[in-house]
Amino acid sequence: MSEVKITNVRVLDLRFPTSRQQIGSDAVNRDPDYSAAYCILETDAGVEGYGLAFTLGHGTELCVLALQYLSRFVRGRNLSSLTNDTVAFSRQLTEDSQFR
Repeated sequence: MSEVKITNVRVLDLRFPTSRQQIGSDAVNRDPDYSAAYCILETDAGVEGYGLAFTLGHGTELCVLALQYLSRFVRGRNLSSLTNDTVAFSRQLTEDSQFR
């Protein structure tokens, strides 16, 4: 079986204007605009991976920027190089000396 390579990373900023009708609001979150930073990993095998981070609106752009930055660590790599040693991969993501 050949290696599956991550060929592209797409990051989307999804917004839902729920504050207009106070959908999902409560005593603490009075005007949430439920949002998500949505990440799609595309591979040369046609298989895709999906991940998301939910927010209450503000800050979603920060999650999007973080995903865009971190995409450099996976784009062009074989999937097995990420999954065979998840500790090493985690360290690559968290130990960038100029991004700590």
